[in-house]
Amino acid sequence: MLTAKKMFVSSRSMNKIISHNFHFRKFILGIVLSLVSFVTSAQESTIPLGTNPVLIEASKAIKNSSAISRSSAIDDTLILPFVDDFSRPGVYPFDSLWMDSSVFINTNYGDLPTTIGVATFDGLNQHGLPHNPAATQDSIGDNLTSRPIDLGVLSGDTSIWMSFFYQPQGLGDVPETRDSLVLQFRDTGGVWNNVWALQGKADTAFQRANIHVLDAKYFYRGFQFRFYNIATVNGNRDHWNLDYVILRRFGAPNDSILDNALIYPQKSLLTEFTAMPYPHYKSLGAQIPAAMKTDLTDTMYTINYGISSILPTIEINQNGAVLFSANAGSVQTGGSLTYTGYPIPLNGFTYPVLGFDSTEFQVKSFYTFTGSQSNLHNDTSYFTQTFKNYYAYDDGTAEVGYGITGNTDVELAYKFDVKMRDTLVGAQIYFNPVGIDVSNTLFQLVAWSALDVNSNTDTRIRTTYDLKPGINDSINGFKTFILILQLWSIKELIFIGIEQNEPTVQYGIGLDKNTDSRSKMFYHIDGFWNQSNVKGSWMIRPIFGARYPFTIGVDEVNNNFEFNLYPNPATDEITIQLPFEKKSKYQIINLVGEIIQEGDMTNSKTISVETISSGIYFIRITNENNFSSIKKFVIN
Repeated sequence: MLTAKKMFVSSRSMNKIISHNFHFRKFILGIVLSLVSFVTSAQESTIPLGTNPVLIEASKAIKNSSAISRSSAIDDTLILPFVDDFSRPGVYPFDSLWMDSSVFINTNYGDLPTTIGVATFDGLNQHGLPHNPAATQDSIGDNLTSRPIDLGVLSGDTSIWMSFFYQPQGLGDVPETRDSLVLQFRDTGGVWNNVWALQGKADTAFQRANIHVLDAKYFYRGFQFRFYNIATVNGNRDHWNLDYVILRRFGAPNDSILDNALIYPQKSLLTEFTAMPYPHYKSLGAQIPAAMKTDLTDTMYTINYGISSILPTIEINQNGAVLFSANAGSVQTGGSLTYTGYPIPLNGFTYPVLGFDSTEFQVKSFYTFTGSQSNLHNDTSYFTQTFKNYYAYDDGTAEVGYGITGNTDVELAYKFDVKMRDTLVGAQIYFNPVGIDVSNTLFQLVAWSALDVNSNTDTRIRTTYDLKPGINDSINGFKTFILILQLWSIKELIFIGIEQNEPTVQYGIGLDKNTDSRSKMFYHIDGFWNQSNVKGSWMIRPIFGARYPFTIGVDEVNNNFEFNLYPNPATDEITIQLPFEKKSKYQIINLVGEIIQEGDMTNSKTISVETISSGIYFIRITNENNFSSIKKFVIN
């Protein structure tokens, strides 16, 4: 088989030979482009994540890490039934039921779960970091241990069953056959005994396991059970999802749950985006209704009920004030073990136009039902509609990383339909720290005004050279990179993305698998543009901000080298100190991307700014090796 690069050379030679026949040339080029797309599509891949930024942020908020786990004594032993479907808010297990906290409670990793929320087992600890970053062999990863339970009063009872739903991989990483999920019971002698285990395998639908508790050694006050996974514990990988754990008395294992449960949270009431700048939304004017969905469709899973009536409702709030409420009227659920989608009409609702540059709205969807249910926590979901300074297609959480490699010319371009004239300041990018450390591997931040896969053409309009991913330690894994560019038209397509300096290395971009933006994701490899075949949304968000404060700290700007700038804020002058003696150039740039002052310097220079108006500016230092760094400063 020809390589993509050889095919590219062949196509150029062929075009030269048949240049006398335009239509025939176009036909042949289309075939070649299609073949190249087939060959290069194999270069796209999903890869495990390195960390979990959600848990990293959550653990930072807890000063004493022991606060997320608590010990238990016999005198607060639980009694049956024990029920948890992980639908309560929070990222750690509910500590009234569980003793440890290394599993991740979330609504993102489950693929068609039984109820909203799952417990995900991986290779990370409760702080969102690898159990052992240097691990090369599998070992025990996460534990999920019940608090002590009193089974002593039920000695001789033959109706005790343990039931749970499980899923390998889900929307995360595949656990290999050497990986496993294990359930153990603790007996009267304190010995943990394996009672159930399953080898790793690719994603399947949630399956239900039922274990009959009969052995007399488990009927005592203080009985416990625990789940753990065997995984490669050097990253966020080898995923298992657990749902709806029940230990109780019942006559048959499959009649233990009676429930109608929501399974997913909503993402957005906007038709195109999960988030967009508020001034851009407001600029739509009479077209705002077209930017909104006409209904919110929830999905419910029915367990062991027949068809029943529910009342689905949506409520939209801001700062505790109800802005909108509507219901779908009485609707019928499906039969037992079925998923049913039902729309709640928005009746023309639009988010109000307020006098702010950013804001948020809280959206709650829920249902009411008069029958008896096993769990009352899974009938409600929430999401926050964000209007800040960026566009987004993703839901804010990455399940895996996206990687691409080639021989030459590896670029990623993400398409956004910008709604108003504004300044494209840069982009937030979730770089995933995977197996190979790419924190110091260079890339370019690129903006294009046009891109066409069929003609294999693009129009590049701005490039910021030699940036570095750095260490992924910021909120939700995003880091901010600067690219200042004025968009002059009222409504314009823009493509934002990266060019890899190392085409054979998987840089790894966070991929949200709960949304699908393949139609807007393009990659350039070995001379050709292609549309992505990987379902999901890249975690790349273009930032806009000339019309309102651009909230980025100096420490958030990605630097290729450190330099000192003082005073900041400045009045008449600033002093720059560089860590080297190389000849360098400086540029002072305003918020609309104009270079308003520039010059040469060595390792130290005092620059007069007394003729520059008050405001926010950026200074870019570029050395003789073409490495550059940017810092923000203020002139009073």
